[in-house]
Amino acid sequence: MKKEDITALVVYVLMLALAIVFGFAVLRERQADSSLTNAQYIGYVIGGIVLGVVFNSALFELAHMAGAKVGRYAIISVNILGLCWYKNEQNKTKFKLGSYDGLTGETKIVPLSKAKKEPNPIPFLLFGSLFFVIEFAIAITLFVVFNATQDVKLIDVAYFIIIVAFVGLMIYVYNIIPTKLDSITDGYRLTLVTNPKNKVAFNELLRVEREIALGNKDVQIKTFDQITNFTADLNLNKVYVMLDQGNYDEALPIIRQIAAARQDISSNVYTRAMAQIVFILIMTSSLEDAVAAIDKEVDLSTRRSISKDASMVSIRAYILLAGLIDKSKSECVIAINSIQSAFKRTPETRKAIEIKLFNLALDKIIEKHPDWEFDQYRLKDYVPKTKK
Repeated sequence: MKKEDITALVVYVLMLALAIVFGFAVLRERQADSSLTNAQYIGYVIGGIVLGVVFNSALFELAHMAGAKVGRYAIISVNILGLCWYKNEQNKTKFKLGSYDGLTGETKIVPLSKAKKEPNPIPFLLFGSLFFVIEFAIAITLFVVFNATQDVKLIDVAYFIIIVAFVGLMIYVYNIIPTKLDSITDGYRLTLVTNPKNKVAFNELLRVEREIALGNKDVQIKTFDQITNFTADLNLNKVYVMLDQGNYDEALPIIRQIAAARQDISSNVYTRAMAQIVFILIMTSSLEDAVAAIDKEVDLSTRRSISKDASMVSIRAYILLAGLIDKSKSECVIAINSIQSAFKRTPETRKAIEIKLFNLALDKIIEKHPDWEFDQYRLKDYVPKTKK
């Protein structure tokens, strides 16, 4: 289980614990004094939760839209619980049902091309918290006012408002966690852009993703000399374009620059950079030269990390090491058997390229060991969702 999966599980458990405490300490206690029958009270609570989900989902995306305007961004799409409004290539607003990367919705933005100043992502990422604080302050004020009337029906209204606000609190807790979960949160992105090295890279990533989504195959991708986890990932966008075109020699210096910043990046980013180096060395050199270069650049500890890393890039590098250098069919099969779970975790824009690169690596092994019958493991071509 990956670190973000564990963190997400902890956050979900925390949210569940908060819901249980709220249910017993607030809602159950209120039921005895409510003006509603038991059946009505159940409907009242469910209605508050449903309204809370819808209202707060819309509120958070409205906050993102406001923050985007303040930060000098154009809004590409707004998705609230699967209801998506988006701008097409003619800049006309359209509607569709669609998936989203978030707990309850997602707003996609791109830097304004004519902005006089560098767009600032901070308002976009902070306004969700700001709007929730305002909502919570209003909810508490109304609760106190209605509660002071001693009118049972008005007090029921007060608790209904608190239910709606509590749902907002649950969404807020998830959204503000400053680490990567099963979806990308504002809290996580805030930790990125508060680093000055990453702010420009954040805007560049938004621009590149928009160009790719529009089908631009010749998009110009900027690379960054100051390497962090974030700028390394952005530089890899250019690497993947080069690998897709077979320009391995041009990709190698960019990857080596990432690996050279070992002290400034996470172990996963370093491991995958070294896996890219292993792949390129074996794909572009004779086996003898590749072994000599790998022995020089990749220590045993890093090779072990590559063998344990369940990512497409590490798997394709490891099957080359296991199949061509160690000549171990069983190790290749073990790695290949984890390819589907690794593929699911691969960013959408890289899936088609990763399949292509995996099949190229597999072809190397099939050529060396035709008796292993590895043809069955070839992956089918992938059509990105943006192209369907």
